[in-house]
Amino acid sequence: MLLHSTRATYPAWYQAALDLDFQLHIRVDGLRISSFFYERRKEAWAIGPTIIEADLRDTPLMDACAAEVLKQVRTFKASSLGVILHIADEFTTAELKPALDNPAALPDLRETAVRKPANILGDSSIPPEQNSWRVLPYPAQGSGVIGTTITITRKYAPFLTAFRQAGESSNFPIITHALSAPLVAIMGLAQSAQFEPGKSSVAILQYPWFSVLAFFNEHADLLLIRTLQHRHLRQAPNLRQALTTTYASLELIEPDLFILPLSLDLDPSLNCYLSNAFPLSRVAMVTYSTPEVIPAWCPEPVIAVTSPSKDELAPSLTFSTFRSEKWALQDFLPSDRALIEVYPSRAEMLLLRGLRLARMSLYTLTVLMLAWVVFGIVDIFCSDAWAFDPNQANVIKGRLGNLTNQYQKNEHWDNLLADRSKAWISMELLSRLFPEHCGVLVKNFVHTVRPESAPGQTKIGFIKEWRITGLARDEAVDRLNTLNTQDGIAALFGEIARVTANPAFNPTVRTRSLAINVRTQENSGFKPLPVEETFDTDESTYPFNFDLTITQRFEATDPLSLNVSKSP
Repeated sequence: MLLHSTRATYPAWYQAALDLDFQLHIRVDGLRISSFFYERRKEAWAIGPTIIEADLRDTPLMDACAAEVLKQVRTFKASSLGVILHIADEFTTAELKPALDNPAALPDLRETAVRKPANILGDSSIPPEQNSWRVLPYPAQGSGVIGTTITITRKYAPFLTAFRQAGESSNFPIITHALSAPLVAIMGLAQSAQFEPGKSSVAILQYPWFSVLAFFNEHADLLLIRTLQHRHLRQAPNLRQALTTTYASLELIEPDLFILPLSLDLDPSLNCYLSNAFPLSRVAMVTYSTPEVIPAWCPEPVIAVTSPSKDELAPSLTFSTFRSEKWALQDFLPSDRALIEVYPSRAEMLLLRGLRLARMSLYTLTVLMLAWVVFGIVDIFCSDAWAFDPNQANVIKGRLGNLTNQYQKNEHWDNLLADRSKAWISMELLSRLFPEHCGVLVKNFVHTVRPESAPGQTKIGFIKEWRITGLARDEAVDRLNTLNTQDGIAALFGEIARVTANPAFNPTVRTRSLAINVRTQENSGFKPLPVEETFDTDESTYPFNFDLTITQRFEATDPLSLNVSKSP
């Protein structure tokens, strides 16, 4: 089923015919057969294929008709087809059993009418196997009964079966649906008839072979449905008597009469006849708004696919329930339940598809794992380790020892030659300590480095010291005081490390400490002179002497600590 059917691919197999994107509507009224194509997404109608009476009754012609329709549908590039048959050549009602007159039981009665109609029919002499029965409720208060049953014969069941079989054989989703045209027309009264508030009404639906009388109360709710056969006449011969007697039984007072001509060849004088027979009633002709390709007397296809707004259904409970609960859209000729159960459900098909994908994934994973194992084995065979000679182990071990010894030597001398204290960087320090024309005259600058004593240690720390002596003017005293703080000297060293990229001046390393000591005293040889008479090299123009000492200590755990062990 999964390999040879598209049921797992196309969800249209499990959708209703009226919900599909492409539909074929066929209307049979006894005199002519009309067909129309409908594209749901575009809301576009087109003339359908030509279907004759023999196509509905002769089995070979049914199959040929279905094949021709399917051929035309493929030209529209449709992926599915909904075939909706509007049956307008028969309409019969039958009473429910009086014991079932319970509004709460309507859902159960609706299901029973499909499966076991004999359990709900009031007339036990009717053979239920020859017809299809559906329950129709009367929502109006005061109707006397909760509803009635609508029946049609099964003469068109083989025709719809031919379409379903054509879809099965061609693996193309074809879903069928048989509607009672009068019920669809009654449902469309909410958009076509002008119901007057507080006034009862009767809708007279004229078909070629019969007329349907739908009686509504003052709230536009359905009270009763009657059928009058024309008996080969253009209208029902007992129409006046039927209206009069039903008026009396339902206690209706001069209701409005709505005439719906639903066939091409009908008596046009019915309007005048009813106006004369019931002078106190308002008689009106009701026509439906249909697309250009659909005649006004064939509105049922348009009503079935058009969803009116909530405002159009608000005045009447009948029309809202007929549309929302699909009482008027019941399928009178569904597929045989036993045949439906032969095929998997949508959930079962998805489960089969999921299991197939899981099986394919398992096979793929198994193949990949085997390939990975094979490639791994081949890679092992092709590797140098597989061809390794154990006798070469001593040679390689000797080479490794020599490389390790050489690496230790390089590491030892790299440590000793590390950039710890270069002369040009010390000069950079001096130039940034005392920029040009800052009021300082440097007389002496000494930089020393000495290791710390740590017997028995492989690494030792060291101490760097800068000592600067000189003279200072008043404007340089503030700078000396700023430098003579931990933050001031740390900021200066951080700047030197950033500018020179020398890690030895980085003050943020925890294994280092930085200290500064500045001492100032008066210059005994100072001689006050005007500013314009002073020179930078004249020591007598500086009122202060200063002695500045910077000490930087590196611990033994510092990255720049010295190796004192012998070279390997």
